[in-house]
Amino acid sequence: MKNIWKKVEKSKTTYIALISIILVFIMPILFNLFHLGRTNRIIWLFFIINILFASFIGWFSRKYGLSFYNLVIFPVIFVISVFVKYGRYGYFLAGIYLVLSILIYFLFEKEE
Repeated sequence: MKNIWKKVEKSKTTYIALISIILVFIMPILFNLFHLGRTNRIIWLFFIINILFASFIGWFSRKYGLSFYNLVIFPVIFVISVFVKYGRYGYFLAGIYLVLSILIYFLFEKEE
């Protein structure tokens, strides 16, 4: 079991997936728990926080030389959550997150 955890601990892809799950599934629950309305959730979580995280994924993937497929993790997890509990607008947001990650990925040169 320790060997498995050490492999997971070294994987940056796992960190991207875990943070994505927290942002997509746990943060909306926290917004509801603190009685923040739907409008606040859409503005702060879906537009501001998630867009910043999508940009971070693009930069992070380029900086550490991660596979291009790491850019897809967050939008796919977001689409799954949208399919389960949110409206159709979420599909467009997932596309925006993906495009933004790709743009940031190609914007920054790999640091030597």
